[in-house]
Amino acid sequence: MTLLSDIVSQTAPRALDIGAKVLPPPAIALAGALVANALLASNHSLDALSGTRVRLEVTNPHLAIGFVIRGGRLWPAPPTPWTTCVRGELRSFLALLLQTEDADALFFDRRLCVEGDTGVALQLRHALESAIYRHKKRLRALLP
Repeated sequence: MTLLSDIVSQTAPRALDIGAKVLPPPAIALAGALVANALLASNHSLDALSGTRVRLEVTNPHLAIGFVIRGGRLWPAPPTPWTTCVRGELRSFLALLLQTEDADALFFDRRLCVEGDTGVALQLRHALESAIYRHKKRLRALLP
């Protein structure tokens, strides 16, 4: 898994920086929703959050994207208004996604900021961590 983590952590910041300059935020939100929904397939842990609006704000490069949760899935939406906003640098979001750093440590070190309904952020975090954990075995089988 470290090979995948290394590849993503080295290429994703540059790719998102270029993407943020070329692609409109709704297109980036759509790509993010597709990836998240693929990870969360068959996981009904977001059903209770129906109608919730989440804003992810990357501070470097600056990018704000929004999602609404419907039917246990994330759908692209305008970044405002929001129920919960999670803000931080891209490397902090990548560390969270790749599980190279503890989410609580990122929060308490003020590298990730949560505003609004923090319970929503926790439910999203747990759902994604659970999905990533389930898929790690499959990823390891694909990588050398």
